Amino acid sequence: MRSARRSSSAYDGLFSAFRAFLARRAQELTGLCLIAAAGAVAVALGTWSVDDPSLNNATDLPVRNLLGWPGAIVADLFMQLLGLGAIAAVLPLALWGWRLMKSGELGRLQLRLALWVIGAGAATALASALPPTQSWPLPTGLGGVVGDAILAGAKAVTGLSSGSASAVLGFLFATIAILSLTAACGLGPAEERHHEEPEEIEEPQPARRRKIQDWDEAEETGHDEPGWGIVSLGALAHGVMSLRAAARRWKEGRHAAPDEEYEEAPPPRRPARQPGQRREPVLDAAPPRPRAAPASLPMHDEDEGDWEDNHAPPPPRQAARPEPAPTRVAPAPTAPRPGKRMAREAQPSLLDEGDYQLPQLNLLAEPKRPAGPTISADALEQNASLLESTLEDFGVRGAITKVNPGPVVTLYELEPAPGTKSSRVISLADDIARS
Repeated sequence: MRSARRSSSAYDGLFSAFRAFLARRAQELTGLCLIAAAGAVAVALGTWSVDDPSLNNATDLPVRNLLGWPGAIVADLFMQLLGLGAIAAVLPLALWGWRLMKSGELGRLQLRLALWVIGAGAATALASALPPTQSWPLPTGLGGVVGDAILAGAKAVTGLSSGSASAVLGFLFATIAILSLTAACGLGPAEERHHEEPEEIEEPQPARRRKIQDWDEAEETGHDEPGWGIVSLGALAHGVMSLRAAARRWKEGRHAAPDEEYEEAPPPRRPARQPGQRREPVLDAAPPRPRAAPASLPMHDEDEGDWEDNHAPPPPRQAARPEPAPTRVAPAPTAPRPGKRMAREAQPSLLDEGDYQLPQLNLLAEPKRPAGPTISADALEQNASLLESTLEDFGVRGAITKVNPGPVVTLYELEPAPGTKSSRVISLADDIARS
Protein backbone atom coordinates (compact mmCIF):
# COMPACT_ATOMS: atom_id res chain seq x y z
CA MET A 1 0.00 0.00 0.00
CA ARG A 2 2.88 2.33 0.73
CA SER A 3 4.47 1.85 -2.70
CA ALA A 4 1.13 2.38 -4.41
CA ARG A 5 0.63 5.71 -2.66
CA ARG A 6 4.10 6.94 -3.51
CA SER A 7 3.95 5.92 -7.17
CA SER A 8 0.51 7.43 -7.74
CA SER A 9 1.38 10.87 -6.31
CA ALA A 10 5.10 11.45 -6.32
CA TYR A 11 5.04 15.19 -5.66
CA ASP A 12 2.19 15.32 -3.14
CA GLY A 13 4.52 16.11 -0.25
CA LEU A 14 6.26 18.93 -2.13
CA PHE A 15 3.02 20.43 -3.46
CA SER A 16 1.25 20.26 -0.09
CA ALA A 17 4.19 21.98 1.61
CA PHE A 18 4.22 24.66 -1.12
CA ARG A 19 0.46 25.20 -0.78
CA ALA A 20 0.76 25.49 2.99
CA PHE A 21 3.58 28.03 2.55
CA LEU A 22 1.49 30.14 0.13
CA ALA A 23 -1.58 29.96 2.40
CA ARG A 24 0.45 31.10 5.40
CA ARG A 25 1.98 34.02 3.48
CA ALA A 26 -1.47 35.02 2.15
CA GLN A 27 -2.87 35.07 5.70
CA GLU A 28 0.02 37.20 6.90
CA LEU A 29 -0.46 39.61 3.96
CA THR A 30 -4.19 39.87 4.73
CA GLY A 31 -3.45 40.65 8.36
CA LEU A 32 -0.92 43.30 7.36
CA CYS A 33 -3.47 44.91 5.02
CA LEU A 34 -6.09 44.99 7.80
CA ILE A 35 -3.66 46.65 10.20
CA ALA A 36 -2.62 49.17 7.54
CA ALA A 37 -6.25 49.98 6.69
CA ALA A 38 -7.17 50.40 10.36
CA GLY A 39 -4.15 52.64 10.91
CA ALA A 40 -4.97 54.78 7.88
CA VAL A 41 -8.59 55.24 8.99
CA ALA A 42 -7.42 56.09 12.52
CA VAL A 43 -5.03 58.74 11.16
CA ALA A 44 -7.78 60.17 8.94
CA LEU A 45 -10.23 60.34 11.87
CA GLY A 46 -7.61 61.86 14.16
CA THR A 47 -6.90 64.72 11.74
CA TRP A 48 -10.53 65.24 10.63
CA SER A 49 -11.77 68.80 10.25
CA VAL A 50 -15.29 69.91 9.42
CA ASP A 51 -13.87 72.58 7.07
CA ASP A 52 -12.06 70.05 4.83
CA PRO A 53 -13.53 69.51 1.35
CA SER A 54 -15.69 66.39 1.13
CA LEU A 55 -18.65 64.96 -0.76
CA ASN A 56 -21.11 67.33 0.97
CA ASN A 57 -18.80 70.30 1.59
CA ALA A 58 -17.36 72.27 -1.32
CA THR A 59 -14.68 74.74 -0.22
CA ASP A 60 -11.45 76.27 -1.48
CA LEU A 61 -9.69 75.98 1.88
CA PRO A 62 -6.57 73.80 2.06
CA VAL A 63 -6.96 70.24 3.27
CA ARG A 64 -5.82 69.77 6.87
CA ASN A 65 -6.11 65.98 6.90
CA LEU A 66 -2.75 64.19 6.90
CA LEU A 67 -3.95 61.75 4.24
CA GLY A 68 -5.03 64.53 1.92
CA TRP A 69 -8.27 64.70 0.00
CA PRO A 70 -9.00 60.90 0.17
CA GLY A 71 -8.48 60.93 3.94
CA ALA A 72 -10.78 63.93 4.33
CA ILE A 73 -13.57 62.19 2.39
CA VAL A 74 -13.27 58.92 4.35
CA ALA A 75 -13.12 60.73 7.69
CA ASP A 76 -16.16 62.88 6.84
CA LEU A 77 -18.19 59.80 5.86
CA PHE A 78 -17.29 57.99 9.10
CA MET A 79 -18.06 61.02 11.27
CA GLN A 80 -21.35 61.79 9.48
CA LEU A 81 -22.59 58.18 9.70
CA LEU A 82 -21.05 56.77 12.90
CA GLY A 83 -19.80 59.78 14.82
CA LEU A 84 -17.54 58.85 17.72
CA GLY A 85 -18.63 55.23 17.31
CA ALA A 86 -16.24 55.00 14.34
CA ILE A 87 -13.43 54.39 16.83
CA ALA A 88 -15.16 51.21 18.04
CA ALA A 89 -15.69 50.12 14.43
CA VAL A 90 -11.99 50.47 13.51
CA LEU A 91 -10.47 48.75 16.55
CA PRO A 92 -11.57 45.14 15.70
CA LEU A 93 -10.00 45.41 12.24
CA ALA A 94 -6.57 46.05 13.74
CA LEU A 95 -6.96 43.17 16.22
CA TRP A 96 -8.04 40.80 13.43
CA GLY A 97 -4.98 41.71 11.41
CA TRP A 98 -2.70 41.15 14.40
CA ARG A 99 -4.27 37.72 15.03
CA LEU A 100 -3.81 36.72 11.36
CA MET A 101 -0.15 37.69 11.43
CA LYS A 102 0.49 35.96 14.76
CA SER A 103 -1.41 32.66 14.54
CA GLY A 104 -2.52 32.58 10.90
CA GLU A 105 -6.14 31.74 11.69
CA LEU A 106 -9.37 33.65 12.25
CA GLY A 107 -12.08 31.14 13.04
CA ARG A 108 -15.84 31.70 12.98
CA LEU A 109 -15.58 34.65 10.59
CA GLN A 110 -19.34 35.02 10.03
CA LEU A 111 -20.02 35.20 13.76
CA ARG A 112 -17.23 37.74 14.20
CA LEU A 113 -18.67 39.96 11.44
CA ALA A 114 -22.16 39.81 12.95
CA LEU A 115 -20.86 40.70 16.41
CA TRP A 116 -18.74 43.49 14.91
CA VAL A 117 -21.80 45.07 13.26
CA ILE A 118 -23.87 44.74 16.44
CA GLY A 119 -21.10 46.16 18.61
CA ALA A 120 -20.44 49.09 16.27
CA GLY A 121 -24.16 49.93 16.15
CA ALA A 122 -24.44 49.75 19.94
CA ALA A 123 -21.37 52.00 20.29
CA THR A 124 -22.88 54.63 17.99
CA ALA A 125 -26.18 54.50 19.92
CA LEU A 126 -24.23 54.90 23.17
CA ALA A 127 -22.49 57.98 21.74
CA SER A 128 -25.85 59.43 20.64
CA ALA A 129 -27.25 58.87 24.15
CA LEU A 130 -24.57 61.21 25.53
CA PRO A 131 -25.33 64.95 25.42
CA PRO A 132 -23.32 66.75 22.69
CA THR A 133 -20.90 69.49 23.68
CA GLN A 134 -20.76 73.05 22.40
CA SER A 135 -17.73 72.27 20.23
CA TRP A 136 -19.47 69.48 18.32
CA PRO A 137 -19.71 70.86 14.77
CA LEU A 138 -22.25 68.45 13.23
CA PRO A 139 -26.03 68.84 13.39
CA THR A 140 -26.44 65.20 14.46
CA GLY A 141 -25.62 63.68 17.83
CA LEU A 142 -22.26 62.26 18.90
CA GLY A 143 -23.19 58.92 17.30
CA GLY A 144 -23.91 60.30 13.84
CA VAL A 145 -26.90 59.44 11.70
CA VAL A 146 -26.78 55.71 12.54
CA GLY A 147 -26.55 56.31 16.29
CA ASP A 148 -29.46 58.76 16.31
CA ALA A 149 -31.61 56.33 14.31
CA ILE A 150 -30.86 53.37 16.63
CA LEU A 151 -31.49 55.47 19.75
CA ALA A 152 -34.80 56.80 18.38
CA GLY A 153 -35.92 53.27 17.47
CA ALA A 154 -35.02 51.99 20.96
CA LYS A 155 -37.03 54.80 22.58
CA ALA A 156 -40.01 54.03 20.37
CA VAL A 157 -39.90 50.31 21.19
CA THR A 158 -39.43 50.70 24.96
CA GLY A 159 -41.76 53.68 25.28
CA LEU A 160 -39.20 55.63 27.33
CA SER A 161 -39.29 59.33 26.58
CA SER A 162 -38.36 60.95 29.87
CA GLY A 163 -34.99 62.48 30.72
CA SER A 164 -33.75 59.29 32.37
CA ALA A 165 -34.48 57.20 29.24
CA SER A 166 -31.18 58.20 27.64
CA ALA A 167 -29.25 57.09 30.73
CA VAL A 168 -31.00 53.70 30.91
CA LEU A 169 -30.63 53.05 27.19
CA GLY A 170 -27.05 54.29 27.29
CA PHE A 171 -26.19 51.75 29.99
CA LEU A 172 -27.90 49.00 27.97
CA PHE A 173 -26.08 49.93 24.75
CA ALA A 174 -22.75 50.14 26.61
CA THR A 175 -23.21 46.57 27.87
CA ILE A 176 -24.11 45.31 24.39
CA ALA A 177 -21.18 47.13 22.78
CA ILE A 178 -18.61 45.82 25.28
CA LEU A 179 -19.79 42.22 25.06
CA SER A 180 -20.15 42.19 21.26
CA LEU A 181 -16.87 43.91 20.44
CA THR A 182 -14.96 41.81 22.97
CA ALA A 183 -16.31 38.60 21.46
CA ALA A 184 -15.68 39.85 17.91
CA CYS A 185 -12.06 40.66 18.73
CA GLY A 186 -11.56 37.25 20.36
CA LEU A 187 -10.60 38.59 23.79
CA GLY A 188 -13.07 36.58 25.87
CA PRO A 189 -12.49 33.35 27.84
CA ALA A 190 -14.61 31.35 25.39
CA GLU A 191 -12.18 32.21 22.61
CA GLU A 192 -9.21 31.06 24.69
CA ARG A 193 -10.93 27.73 25.37
CA HIS A 194 -11.65 27.41 21.66
CA HIS A 195 -7.95 27.76 20.79
CA GLU A 196 -6.83 25.29 23.44
CA GLU A 197 -7.33 21.96 21.72
CA PRO A 198 -7.69 19.04 24.13
CA GLU A 199 -5.49 16.08 23.58
CA GLU A 200 -7.30 13.27 21.86
CA ILE A 201 -7.37 9.97 23.73
CA GLU A 202 -6.04 7.32 21.44
CA GLU A 203 -8.37 4.35 21.34
CA PRO A 204 -6.93 0.85 20.91
CA GLN A 205 -7.05 -0.24 17.28
CA PRO A 206 -5.92 -3.31 15.40
CA ALA A 207 -2.27 -3.35 14.40
CA ARG A 208 -2.92 -3.25 10.63
CA ARG A 209 -5.47 -0.43 10.86
CA ARG A 210 -3.23 1.55 13.21
CA LYS A 211 -0.28 1.20 10.83
CA ILE A 212 -2.33 2.46 7.87
CA GLN A 213 -3.69 5.38 9.91
CA ASP A 214 -0.22 6.41 11.06
CA TRP A 215 1.01 6.32 7.46
CA ASP A 216 -1.91 8.48 6.28
CA GLU A 217 -1.28 11.04 9.04
CA ALA A 218 2.41 11.19 8.12
CA GLU A 219 1.54 11.86 4.48
CA GLU A 220 -1.06 14.52 5.37
CA THR A 221 1.25 16.51 7.59
CA GLY A 222 4.15 16.33 5.16
CA HIS A 223 6.76 16.96 7.89
CA ASP A 224 8.10 13.46 8.41
CA GLU A 225 7.67 11.99 4.92
CA PRO A 226 9.53 14.08 2.31
CA GLY A 227 8.43 14.23 -1.32
CA TRP A 228 10.41 13.03 -4.31
CA GLY A 229 11.74 16.52 -4.97
CA ILE A 230 13.29 16.72 -1.51
CA VAL A 231 14.63 13.17 -1.85
CA SER A 232 16.27 14.15 -5.15
CA LEU A 233 17.90 17.14 -3.50
CA GLY A 234 19.13 14.85 -0.73
CA ALA A 235 20.63 12.45 -3.27
CA LEU A 236 22.37 15.37 -5.01
CA ALA A 237 23.77 16.61 -1.70
CA HIS A 238 24.96 13.07 -0.93
CA GLY A 239 26.80 12.97 -4.25
CA VAL A 240 28.50 16.30 -3.56
CA MET A 241 29.59 15.15 -0.10
CA SER A 242 30.93 11.90 -1.55
CA LEU A 243 32.98 13.84 -4.12
CA ARG A 244 34.38 16.08 -1.38
CA ALA A 245 35.35 13.06 0.70
CA ALA A 246 37.05 11.43 -2.30
CA ALA A 247 38.96 14.65 -3.06
CA ARG A 248 40.08 14.90 0.57
CA ARG A 249 41.32 11.30 0.56
CA TRP A 250 43.17 11.90 -2.74
CA LYS A 251 44.78 15.04 -1.30
CA GLU A 252 45.93 13.16 1.81
CA GLY A 253 47.39 10.45 -0.42
CA ARG A 254 49.43 13.04 -2.37
CA HIS A 255 50.97 14.48 0.81
CA ALA A 256 52.04 11.04 2.03
CA ALA A 257 55.74 10.07 1.82
CA PRO A 258 56.67 8.69 -1.66
CA ASP A 259 58.89 5.90 -0.26
CA GLU A 260 56.00 4.38 1.68
CA GLU A 261 54.61 1.42 -0.14
CA TYR A 262 51.80 -0.62 1.20
CA GLU A 263 50.81 -4.01 0.08
CA GLU A 264 47.22 -4.11 -1.05
CA ALA A 265 45.05 -6.47 0.88
CA PRO A 266 43.75 -9.37 -1.17
CA PRO A 267 40.03 -9.26 -1.88
CA PRO A 268 38.01 -11.33 0.57
CA ARG A 269 36.97 -14.69 -0.66
CA ARG A 270 33.28 -15.11 -1.04
CA PRO A 271 31.86 -18.59 -0.67
CA ALA A 272 30.09 -20.00 -3.66
CA ARG A 273 26.33 -19.58 -3.48
CA GLN A 274 24.44 -22.80 -3.59
CA PRO A 275 21.14 -23.11 -5.48
CA GLY A 276 18.08 -22.29 -3.41
CA GLN A 277 20.01 -20.12 -0.95
CA ARG A 278 19.22 -16.42 -0.48
CA ARG A 279 21.96 -13.98 -1.45
CA GLU A 280 23.25 -12.09 1.58
CA PRO A 281 24.81 -8.68 0.74
CA VAL A 282 28.42 -8.43 1.89
CA LEU A 283 30.00 -4.99 1.89
CA ASP A 284 33.75 -5.07 1.34
CA ALA A 285 35.50 -2.39 3.32
CA ALA A 286 39.02 -1.31 2.48
CA PRO A 287 41.41 -1.70 5.44
CA PRO A 288 42.45 1.55 7.08
CA ARG A 289 45.66 2.94 5.65
CA PRO A 290 48.48 2.92 8.27
CA ARG A 291 50.07 6.23 9.04
CA ALA A 292 53.81 6.70 8.78
CA ALA A 293 55.69 7.08 12.05
CA PRO A 294 57.21 10.53 12.57
CA ALA A 295 60.88 10.65 11.66
CA SER A 296 63.23 11.07 14.61
CA LEU A 297 65.23 14.26 14.85
CA PRO A 298 69.01 13.87 14.11
CA MET A 299 71.38 14.38 17.05
CA HIS A 300 74.73 16.13 16.93
CA ASP A 301 77.82 13.90 17.19
CA GLU A 302 79.59 16.16 19.65
CA ASP A 303 76.72 15.97 22.13
CA GLU A 304 76.24 12.24 21.82
CA GLY A 305 79.25 11.35 23.96
CA ASP A 306 78.25 13.69 26.76
CA TRP A 307 74.77 12.26 26.77
CA GLU A 308 76.09 8.72 27.11
CA ASP A 309 78.45 9.71 29.95
CA ASN A 310 76.02 11.74 32.01
CA HIS A 311 72.67 10.08 31.43
CA ALA A 312 71.88 6.43 31.08
CA PRO A 313 69.37 5.59 28.36
CA PRO A 314 65.91 4.99 29.80
CA PRO A 315 64.69 1.41 29.69
CA PRO A 316 62.35 0.67 26.82
CA ARG A 317 58.72 0.85 27.73
CA GLN A 318 56.52 -2.04 26.98
CA ALA A 319 53.60 -1.17 24.79
CA ALA A 320 50.32 -1.56 26.55
CA ARG A 321 48.22 -4.28 25.12
CA PRO A 322 45.10 -2.86 23.52
CA GLU A 323 41.93 -3.90 25.19
CA PRO A 324 39.71 -5.99 22.98
CA ALA A 325 36.93 -3.89 21.48
CA PRO A 326 33.45 -4.99 22.42
CA THR A 327 31.94 -6.94 19.57
CA ARG A 328 28.52 -6.09 18.21
CA VAL A 329 27.93 -9.49 16.60
CA ALA A 330 25.68 -11.79 18.59
CA PRO A 331 27.35 -15.15 19.39
CA ALA A 332 26.17 -18.23 17.56
CA PRO A 333 23.83 -20.49 19.54
CA THR A 334 25.61 -23.36 21.27
CA ALA A 335 24.45 -26.94 21.43
CA PRO A 336 22.27 -27.75 24.45
CA ARG A 337 23.83 -29.65 27.29
CA PRO A 338 22.67 -33.22 27.88
CA GLY A 339 19.93 -33.34 30.46
CA LYS A 340 19.39 -35.62 33.42
CA ARG A 341 16.99 -37.80 31.49
CA MET A 342 19.57 -38.56 28.82
CA ALA A 343 22.06 -39.51 31.53
CA ARG A 344 19.53 -41.83 33.15
CA GLU A 345 18.77 -43.52 29.84
CA ALA A 346 22.47 -44.00 29.16
CA GLN A 347 22.71 -45.94 32.45
CA PRO A 348 19.38 -47.75 32.95
CA SER A 349 18.25 -48.56 36.45
CA LEU A 350 18.01 -52.17 37.61
CA LEU A 351 14.88 -51.51 39.65
CA ASP A 352 11.38 -51.78 38.24
CA GLU A 353 9.91 -48.24 38.10
CA GLY A 354 6.40 -49.22 36.96
CA ASP A 355 4.39 -50.55 34.06
CA TYR A 356 4.65 -47.47 31.78
CA GLN A 357 7.99 -46.48 30.27
CA LEU A 358 8.69 -43.26 28.42
CA PRO A 359 10.01 -43.57 24.84
CA GLN A 360 13.72 -43.29 24.30
CA LEU A 361 15.22 -39.91 23.41
CA ASN A 362 17.28 -41.41 20.61
CA LEU A 363 14.07 -41.69 18.60
CA LEU A 364 14.19 -37.91 18.09
CA ALA A 365 16.30 -36.61 15.19
CA GLU A 366 19.07 -34.13 15.77
CA PRO A 367 18.48 -30.63 14.33
CA LYS A 368 20.04 -30.22 10.93
CA ARG A 369 22.85 -27.74 10.74
CA PRO A 370 22.78 -25.21 7.89
CA ALA A 371 24.68 -26.61 4.95
CA GLY A 372 25.51 -23.19 3.45
CA PRO A 373 28.53 -21.11 4.41
CA THR A 374 28.23 -18.65 7.29
CA ILE A 375 29.46 -15.06 7.43
CA SER A 376 32.36 -14.34 9.74
CA ALA A 377 32.17 -11.84 12.58
CA ASP A 378 34.77 -9.57 10.92
CA ALA A 379 32.64 -9.29 7.78
CA LEU A 380 29.60 -8.38 9.85
CA GLU A 381 31.62 -5.72 11.71
CA GLN A 382 32.75 -4.24 8.37
CA ASN A 383 29.16 -4.21 7.14
CA ALA A 384 28.05 -2.38 10.29
CA SER A 385 30.83 0.23 9.94
CA LEU A 386 30.00 0.87 6.27
CA LEU A 387 26.31 1.14 7.11
CA GLU A 388 27.11 3.79 9.74
CA SER A 389 29.20 5.80 7.24
CA THR A 390 26.43 5.59 4.62
CA LEU A 391 23.86 6.81 7.14
CA GLU A 392 26.16 9.70 8.07
CA ASP A 393 26.43 10.69 4.38
CA PHE A 394 22.63 10.95 4.31
CA GLY A 395 22.62 13.12 7.43
CA VAL A 396 21.40 10.37 9.78
CA ARG A 397 23.55 10.11 12.89
CA GLY A 398 23.53 7.02 15.01
CA ALA A 399 25.39 3.84 15.93
CA ILE A 400 24.87 0.18 15.08
CA THR A 401 24.57 -1.37 18.52
CA LYS A 402 23.99 -5.01 17.66
CA VAL A 403 24.18 -7.36 14.68
CA ASN A 404 22.06 -10.52 14.70
CA PRO A 405 23.02 -12.84 11.82
CA GLY A 406 20.30 -15.25 10.80
CA PRO A 407 19.97 -18.06 8.31
CA VAL A 408 18.19 -15.80 5.80
CA VAL A 409 18.19 -12.18 7.04
CA THR A 410 20.83 -10.32 9.05
CA LEU A 411 19.37 -7.75 11.46
CA TYR A 412 21.32 -4.53 12.18
CA GLU A 413 19.99 -2.63 15.20
CA LEU A 414 20.46 1.17 14.82
CA GLU A 415 20.33 3.50 17.82
CA PRO A 416 19.65 7.02 16.39
CA ALA A 417 21.40 10.01 17.89
CA PRO A 418 19.35 12.44 20.01
CA GLY A 419 17.15 14.59 17.76
CA THR A 420 17.03 12.08 14.86
CA LYS A 421 13.55 10.93 13.89
CA SER A 422 13.03 7.26 13.12
CA SER A 423 10.61 8.19 10.34
CA ARG A 424 13.47 9.89 8.47
CA VAL A 425 15.50 6.66 8.54
CA ILE A 426 12.49 4.70 7.29
CA SER A 427 11.86 7.15 4.44
CA LEU A 428 15.50 6.94 3.30
CA ALA A 429 15.66 3.13 3.52
CA ASP A 430 15.50 2.61 -0.27
CA ASP A 431 18.18 5.23 -0.98
CA ILE A 432 20.46 3.80 1.71
CA ALA A 433 20.06 0.30 0.28
CA ARG A 434 20.96 1.54 -3.22
CA SER A 435 24.06 3.27 -1.86
